[in-house]
Amino acid sequence: MAPKVATKSSDPSILETLTIYSNVNPSDTVSLADGILELNYIESIMNDTIKVNLSFVDTGASINDKTVIEGLPLVGQEKVVLKFRDNNKNVLGDKPELVLYVNKITPAADKSQKSVVGLELVSKEYILNEKIRVTKRMDGKVSDHIRTILTSQDYLKTEKKVDIEDTINNFNFFGNNKKSFYTINWLSKKGVSAKSQKLGTSAGYFFYETSEGFFFKSIDSLLDQE
Repeated sequence: MAPKVATKSSDPSILETLTIYSNVNPSDTVSLADGILELNYIESIMNDTIKVNLSFVDTGASINDKTVIEGLPLVGQEKVVLKFRDNNKNVLGDKPELVLYVNKITPAADKSQKSVVGLELVSKEYILNEKIRVTKRMDGKVSDHIRTILTSQDYLKTEKKVDIEDTINNFNFFGNNKKSFYTINWLSKKGVSAKSQKLGTSAGYFFYETSEGFFFKSIDSLLDQE
């Protein structure tokens, strides 16, 4: 007789903290948790980094008797600290907080003393990727190149957890002034897993970020997890 599997619909998460820090004066902060209208947290093996899209009500007395946009001021690349919880635990696992940065600001509506503002929040590495290019020649294993681009002070210099599945193959190349994530995704197609693939017969990796950090995993490993 087959065992019964108990199922339960997932409960909505609770946003406990959402604080924006001013770039002009880091001691100036605004808490938006009570003014959030909608928030979507996005992570996927198809995305290089995690992302949050949200909208909030920006009143005329949010900071220094001004709106968030005027008083902080909110111009882009501000640090944002978020904390989510469900009925049982921190939904981000062992990490108590999620730190993202403002990438896009979209005023959506304006009614009397209140405005609705949309924000796109992204990882610090997403911001750095727009500025930092891979210019040097790299020699060695594909997995070593991925680690270098993610952690080296010359590139994305992430301090997050980096989980890279070792590759068996070497691949030498010139960076040709390409963006860091472009280069990583280009290399993803060339990596052959030392764990589950063979040279000449199979290849391919996924590069993605979750709340736990960055991952570089072979297609075979991801299929085995299902």
